[in-house]
Amino acid sequence: MFKKIILLIFVFLNTIISAQKLHKNDLLNLEKNIYKQSVRNYDLETAKNSVYHIMALEGENSTYLDSLAYIYFSQKNFLSYVSVADQILKKEEKLPILERKAIALEKLGAIKEAIAVYEKVYAQKKDVQVAYKLAGLQHQLKRTAEAYSTLKSAEQLKFPEKTFLPFPSSEKNKQQRVPFKAAYDNLLAMIAYDLHNYDVSLHYFEEALKVFPDFFVAKQNKNAIAVMKQKLEGNKKQQTPQKNNK
Repeated sequence: MFKKIILLIFVFLNTIISAQKLHKNDLLNLEKNIYKQSVRNYDLETAKNSVYHIMALEGENSTYLDSLAYIYFSQKNFLSYVSVADQILKKEEKLPILERKAIALEKLGAIKEAIAVYEKVYAQKKDVQVAYKLAGLQHQLKRTAEAYSTLKSAEQLKFPEKTFLPFPSSEKNKQQRVPFKAAYDNLLAMIAYDLHNYDVSLHYFEEALKVFPDFFVAKQNKNAIAVMKQKLEGNKKQQTPQKNNK
């Protein structure tokens, strides 16, 4: 009799455990379906909630942490993105996660930290657009020599032909779309100017204008440097002592 009772208890407990597993799997499948549908319908808030439910059900080995990072980045919740990205990168250094972390830090105004991450990205991904972004931030922090070195290191890389960046135009409160190569040369020229390499600066402004002759900012900068260079050369001539003719 006692053995029968023990057997019945064992069967009962096993039934409960099986039911719990089945219930958990049902919940997991339900949340995954909700996640897929919400992403399909661009409902990121619902998708985010589903991801948290999925992660709670799957535990520490959940594969949905990347999805949570993607949602936070898409929502422009950059502080939360950085937090989730750090959790991912602690386990495995994934380049897309790392690159978005650099962007997120930049958006948060953490320029020094963004530079450090962009440097890691550029070391792994020799991309001219990454170099441009990195150099721009280095220049912003007055790390001028580093910025110049970064841009020069990427000069031989492939430039995108259909990428344009916004710059002020000659018309007030309006912008013009500048080809990426012209924008790149313009930044290189500005950095060379800060390093007092005026001939190099003029050269790169001219290169920018070859790519995009209507580049208003590059025209203004080139003309300003040309005038300044003439004045410097004139001052040098005046300071040079004249030989007396006997």
